[in-house]
Amino acid sequence: MAKKAYSPGVLFFKRLIAATLALIILTLAGLSIYFGVKLGQTRGMLAQTQDALVEYQLKEAEEEAERLRSLPPPEQAKPAGEASAADIFTANTLVAHALGSVDGEAGLNCLEGFTASYEAGIRVFEADLRMTSDGALVLRHDWIGGLQEGVDPTRIPTLEEFKAKKLKGKYTPLSFRDLLLLMVRYPDICVITDTKFTDTEAVDRQFRAIVDEAHALGLSYLFDRFIVQIYSPEHFEVVDGIHHFPCYIYTLYQDYFGKTEDSFRSKAIFCQEHGILGVTMDATVWDPDYAPIANWRGVHVSVHTVNDADTAKKLLRTGVKTIYTDTLTPADLAPADTNTEGRHNG
Repeated sequence: MAKKAYSPGVLFFKRLIAATLALIILTLAGLSIYFGVKLGQTRGMLAQTQDALVEYQLKEAEEEAERLRSLPPPEQAKPAGEASAADIFTANTLVAHALGSVDGEAGLNCLEGFTASYEAGIRVFEADLRMTSDGALVLRHDWIGGLQEGVDPTRIPTLEEFKAKKLKGKYTPLSFRDLLLLMVRYPDICVITDTKFTDTEAVDRQFRAIVDEAHALGLSYLFDRFIVQIYSPEHFEVVDGIHHFPCYIYTLYQDYFGKTEDSFRSKAIFCQEHGILGVTMDATVWDPDYAPIANWRGVHVSVHTVNDADTAKKLLRTGVKTIYTDTLTPADLAPADTNTEGRHNG
């Protein structure tokens, strides 16, 4: 059978259609490949974005966890019924100077001295405070040599070094943090601070360290059992501006004290006007004529440092209320049992 012949126009048209279809097919194939590549790229970019988002979220979570770890613990509430510094101080006659002596060693501010004094019945403790070379607050009167190996005024230790070196080779040194934890363990004690320095920069460093350390442990309620020793009206103003402590005592060993009734009266009036608990002075400058002034102004008088029982008893009879001591205990000042001899002889 003869093939059907097409006119040149029809043949051209058919070839045009075939070419067009081929072009469309090629175009679609090309588009498919293009969009396939783009889809793959998009999926890759999406995966990268998701990975970056996960990494960012993990980093944020780690930073938040670190921030939470760095936050101080919640402030603990003052235990119900816990006495204040003023209550404890005025109910006791003796203050353990530098936490008290041990084995005849005085002025160490050590754990063993504290323990011995507490077991002897003392409940008021004076603590000397110094800054280490790395800015930590510790219990130390000064950096005189001979107490800790390798420590002297030219080689002030870091906190780590201070804690690692025994006092006199055998006694436990204490940081301010250690003192706070002791106060938690012994809720019936109060502490008198002796920070010694009066220049504004040193006072600022010391008392900000006191406040920061208590906040870091969540133990700011313990400030109710501190008696902050101030050395002059100007010193009081600086300290109270950093943090208002509930209880202060005005010591006269740095401030000018003229050893007259008028001079004592001016100190007593300052204490009365500023809500300061009392004054403390060297026992050798106490005059019984000051007692009526102190009583009139409501000022509690303490003296330092007395280690003889008879001298302490005489001072207490003449108007002194509290004795700083290295060695005396409540038993040393207890009145003699006048009935003991009678019962024995009877």
